[in-house]
Amino acid sequence: MKKLLLLISGLAVALQLFAQAPDYFNYQAVIRNPDGSRMINEEVSIQVGLIRGTADGNAVYLENHSVQTNEYGMVNLKIGDGTFFNEVDWEMGPYFVSVSINGEHLGTSQLLSVPYALYAKRAGSVFDGDSDPTNEFQMLSISDNTLSISDGNSVLLPDITTPWLLSSNNVDVYYPRNVGIGAEANLPLYPLDIIKEVTGDMEHVLFRLRNTDEGGKSATSMALEAYKDEIEKTFYRSEVILTSENYDQIPEFGGMTAILAEGNGVSLVSKSERGSLRFYTATSSDTILERARIDPSGRMGIGTKLPRAKLHVQEGDILIEDFTRGVVLQSPDGQYWRITVDNNGNLGSTKVTIE
Repeated sequence: MKKLLLLISGLAVALQLFAQAPDYFNYQAVIRNPDGSRMINEEVSIQVGLIRGTADGNAVYLENHSVQTNEYGMVNLKIGDGTFFNEVDWEMGPYFVSVSINGEHLGTSQLLSVPYALYAKRAGSVFDGDSDPTNEFQMLSISDNTLSISDGNSVLLPDITTPWLLSSNNVDVYYPRNVGIGAEANLPLYPLDIIKEVTGDMEHVLFRLRNTDEGGKSATSMALEAYKDEIEKTFYRSEVILTSENYDQIPEFGGMTAILAEGNGVSLVSKSERGSLRFYTATSSDTILERARIDPSGRMGIGTKLPRAKLHVQEGDILIEDFTRGVVLQSPDGQYWRITVDNNGNLGSTKVTIE
């Protein structure tokens, strides 16, 4: 779907002031396409929000409009026809107006003094010496981050536009930049960057997924995908999955955490000259014990933390139940011999081919 970037080329905000001031103000804008051409006679969806305190604060009022631009690419709105607008406490400003068109957020700008006449009407009638409300209109224009007022000055606005965007169906919210969680993650380096000190009973959990389904297919998983075929848009996929006790899709995985991989399988890598791969299990008293490890030189120890051979078994046996199988050794001339045992415990050797 082609993404349309909408620009505001002109903005007019005015409050209708009469003996009895209505609870709305006018909003006028010329909407242009990315190439600068006006959007003429086109349906657009506009969302206007009022934000109190700071530009990135909480919206106290939201209003949606579905309108058609005229032959000049212009739309005219009455902001305030929605429910609860009369409950906005204008005394508690400053207020900012946030505008989105067709799901594209255009920016957030501070409301100037004119809209606050809604608050002044509480003190009595507002009268400026004439009965013509049209001469109260103030024409504002915005170009990039420069805001100008008709027959007046201009100000440079800080970059305070909210990066959260709402889709056209008003359901899906997305963030086109990196997301940081935690005070130290104010400049996130990754799409999701979590930096937070977690201590105590939480066991340093920074991220949690929970599935409350009690059925036989209940599982919680995290999927990782990368391109397998960029043209066909197919993916290699690895999935870390925690299953329920009665998991019936793969019964052998019931109550287990497993890694399921499509493509070229799973690799475990210890990327360190001193690092090793270690395997642990817990005893009945919840004591965690190391059972096996592969050290940086590639030696594997079972029952020992200091393997002294390619396979070092300590405090245990190597059991081969198939009597046709045994230990295969290579002789100096390159031949392979399988060492087996007969019913009397006598060792024998058989020449074998190793492919």
